[in-house]
Amino acid sequence: MTTTTSVIDRLRARIGKDGPPAEATVEAGHLKRFVEAIGDPNPRWAKEAPPTFLVALAPASVHLEEAEEYGRGWLNGGNRFEYFEPAKVGDRITATGRVADVYEKTGSSGSLLFIIFETDYVNQDGRTVARLRGTAIRR
Repeated sequence: MTTTTSVIDRLRARIGKDGPPAEATVEAGHLKRFVEAIGDPNPRWAKEAPPTFLVALAPASVHLEEAEEYGRGWLNGGNRFEYFEPAKVGDRITATGRVADVYEKTGSSGSLLFIIFETDYVNQDGRTVARLRGTAIRR
């Protein structure tokens, strides 16, 4: 078995396993600064969080030490959000991330490792407000 195969097998063993949760409260001041930073004047953002605010509020990460053995650097393969209901000022949000998939592709510059992450953002009532699906690429 090659080192690359070993790394991929160890990463695949982590698929579906939750990482440590991150918790935070949607605070009006934090929300205001975020809205100012993104330059979106929509008045509804005074009480509801814009979609990408959740990543700044409670960044959930799953550290994958095994992935560091593959290649030399990271690329962001993009993110996709699915929204179920707004996160509002005062909501307590818990973000829990997990590895959803791991695969390898060969491109013109060599082999690439793709790691698909999912993060669920759940409010204090146990309702999922959003889900993030992101792709990290190691080359």
